[in-house]
Amino acid sequence: MKNRELLSKSFFLIIICILISTTISGCSTGKESMSCSNRELTMEEKLEDFEYMYNMLEENYPFFKVNERVNKVDWLGNKNKYIQEIKQTKNDEEYAEKLNEIIGDLNNDHTHLLSENLFVDFYEIYVREGNRITRPWKKVLDNENVKARYNFSEEKLEESSHENGLWKDRPAFTSKIIIPNEVAYINIYEMNGFRVEEDGKEIRKFFKTVKDYPKLIIDIRENGGGNEFYWQKNIVGPLIEKPLSVDYYAFIKGGKYSKKFYRSKQMRLKKVSGLGKGMLEKFPEEIESDFKYYTKFNKTIEPDESINFKGDIYLLVDEIVYSSAESFASFAKASGFATLVGERTGGDGIGIDPLLVSLPNSGLVVTFSSLLCLNPDYTINEETKTIPDIEVYPTIILDYEYDQCIKAVIDD
Repeated sequence: MKNRELLSKSFFLIIICILISTTISGCSTGKESMSCSNRELTMEEKLEDFEYMYNMLEENYPFFKVNERVNKVDWLGNKNKYIQEIKQTKNDEEYAEKLNEIIGDLNNDHTHLLSENLFVDFYEIYVREGNRITRPWKKVLDNENVKARYNFSEEKLEESSHENGLWKDRPAFTSKIIIPNEVAYINIYEMNGFRVEEDGKEIRKFFKTVKDYPKLIIDIRENGGGNEFYWQKNIVGPLIEKPLSVDYYAFIKGGKYSKKFYRSKQMRLKKVSGLGKGMLEKFPEEIESDFKYYTKFNKTIEPDESINFKGDIYLLVDEIVYSSAESFASFAKASGFATLVGERTGGDGIGIDPLLVSLPNSGLVVTFSSLLCLNPDYTINEETKTIPDIEVYPTIILDYEYDQCIKAVIDD
């Protein structure tokens, strides 16, 4: 499988938490949880941190123009407004909440402050279980000022590891027969990277029992992501007879800070200025004006113990489909692997793990998207998402006879 290190969000296994993390709840449970060196930040330190974050995002974050078009928010232009709001905060707790609210104006679910609970999960993934590829992420998290801000301790890490151990024991899928000998159904409700091998064995058993069915439904509605190797290894590989391949472009603003993350992923960057005029005209207009580098990568999935499924495959999607679940939807549509049914997805699923940066005074950690990735039709994935082939009301209904997505498959 080509470029798996580049594409895989292998360590970003907690995307559901991110999707619902609209507040810095873990860091706002009380003044103690936000304390650092047993003192409150001064207003000067708060404003210095905001300026640092503002400059960091201005130089590295890719979706300002998308946010302006889609949400009518001029985030960079709101700088003075944000400064005045920060000046109204009375303590570290209010400051963290306000900062996360300001970041929330970017309207990107990969971009936010880490909460205290999420910090522990990230620490386990990037530091304890990390490797050379995750070294830049580890450097941000394994910092004494950062760990003090998040009240990190080995006891919390062990407790989190125990809880995650219970999570690892639960299968990330369910399967059933909708219509005997006609329509089979499998629901993947999270791309759990810890369950790839174990779930894969059971998924293959199910696929073998339905390999002669004319229709197979793969339901990823309400799946916020995780590890894309889960769907590559357990869903696509076993069902295809020959390799499937899709090419993608990813664009980078060129900020100095982000380069170490791309080097760790062994990304080969080329200058946008080297692209021909004819090619640039196919891309969104901000590519030429706002981005310095690009990389073109190929995602190829090979058959993996294929059952040689001959029937039609349908992928059910909704607006919650995001991150590595979105990468599945994008690949499935672009490669012709499946017919997509439901509503437009959540987007931002092509690329690498979000980057991390710690603010120098507070030690608060910001996670943010850094790549602007295009769909194969040269639209921006974060902006247009993935549009299904059959658009119907996407809500999951336990009785399949009332589920519009499943009914659409049966009737197709």
